[in-house]
Amino acid sequence: MTNIFDNASDPKVLITCSNGIATITLNRSSESNPISWSLGTELLHALDALEDDKSVSSVVLTGAGRVFCSGAKIGEVVKPEGVNPEEQYYGFRDIVRAVSRIRNYELPVICALNGGAVGGGAALAIACDFIVSSERGYCFFPFGRMGASAADMGCAYLLPRLIGMTQARRLLYTGGRVDAQEGKALGLFLDVVPDDKLMSEAYRLAGQVHESAPRHALTATKQVLLRGETTDFETCLTYERYMQSYFLNGDEHKQRLRSFLAAKSESSKK
Repeated sequence: MTNIFDNASDPKVLITCSNGIATITLNRSSESNPISWSLGTELLHALDALEDDKSVSSVVLTGAGRVFCSGAKIGEVVKPEGVNPEEQYYGFRDIVRAVSRIRNYELPVICALNGGAVGGGAALAIACDFIVSSERGYCFFPFGRMGASAADMGCAYLLPRLIGMTQARRLLYTGGRVDAQEGKALGLFLDVVPDDKLMSEAYRLAGQVHESAPRHALTATKQVLLRGETTDFETCLTYERYMQSYFLNGDEHKQRLRSFLAAKSESSKK
């Protein structure tokens, strides 16, 4: 595993890149990859660096060890004696920005859920474009059990859109845990695979994304989908029309169309 931050001797986030696919790994396995004050900053740096790398067309987000992300770091982000409210407000800022960045990211992001995603960790997972879970993967929404809102870091927005309002209410009101097979049945997880097959499946899907379209076309598709979630039909239709008119006159489209027609012509001669 390599790291793009040469000045970081012990980074909380590791990055590798290969064949157009980047992997971001939460790198605190001995602590179950908690959300610390600095995790958001490192995630933002990683996402910025990869978005500027034009050779990358998709990102896989996972955790080192057997836990994806255990949520707020006890003793730092949350404490029994409480935390200075102003410190906590600004401390949360970058991790919340990281969730927003993943959600609105230029590139498709696949979560390879290698284990538990708790609280804010679940928010990180469901902010991705889709989740592939190992058999031991789960999402857990426990903050209501500890006297705080169970809807944390975007969960109140994202969860109902993924599994419907009724199921979202059930999970958030009861402090529910969604294990792998239930997550697939609810539509929260795209698929569930054996633990030792998780990364190969995530890379297979990322490879399909990479091969399906040039980077700028993937970016356009993701942005249109995001607009479709938050606008009415006619506004989305108009946005699609303007985007498509632009791309259909681009050199990449013209070249690919010529190649497609040439291959079709050759096939018809056989």
